[in-house]
Amino acid sequence: MKTSIYLIIASIYISIGLKAQEQQKRFFFKNFQNTYVYYKDGRNFCIPANYDLIKGSFIFIDKQDRDMLKLFDEQDKISKIKIGERIFLSSRFGPTEIVQTEPEFKVYYKPRLLDIGKSGGYGITSNTSATRSYSHMTSYGGNIKSLDKETKYVHEIEKVYIIQKGNKEKRFSTSKQFLKLYSKNKNELQEYITKNQIDFNTIMQVLELYNYTEKMAQ
Repeated sequence: MKTSIYLIIASIYISIGLKAQEQQKRFFFKNFQNTYVYYKDGRNFCIPANYDLIKGSFIFIDKQDRDMLKLFDEQDKISKIKIGERIFLSSRFGPTEIVQTEPEFKVYYKPRLLDIGKSGGYGITSNTSATRSYSHMTSYGGNIKSLDKETKYVHEIEKVYIIQKGNKEKRFSTSKQFLKLYSKNKNELQEYITKNQIDFNTIMQVLELYNYTEKMAQ
């Protein structure tokens, strides 16, 4: 009998842990944080917010309306979003962070979504709130949007680096893609990558590589 009770309690804790894990995967930040939102027309405000990787949208907690989660209005008119010392651009494909302005270096956090039904035993169901349960989301402009039960979860987040090369925007996420952009200095850069053990999942290491490459090209 005691063994059965322990097994039930253990299964409950596992279930809670998996839901918490899924919740963290759904939202870009672990917690909702005070966020400064700047619109291109001069409007700005500060509000607790996060990025919903599944919905592809910055969302905020409306303290004036029962802590409801809501979408920012007119996201295409947002100039930038500042969270702490970090600055992001609004994007429905995933958040894009401005890491350096000169030379410009940005990181696009690309979520890879998988179908829960094909997760191969991932074993969780969708949880739609980071703060409290809710059955719908309301846009900042007032239009109610249904929040369907999610059939996907965030399996991983790929870092895609964005740079300016000439007048064109270039993207890369691997050493092979990076070296292709700087084919004239491929051998020297490959040596630098190997010597310094550059990990393309570590933003600051890739930034150092990029700055080294730009100085070499001058």
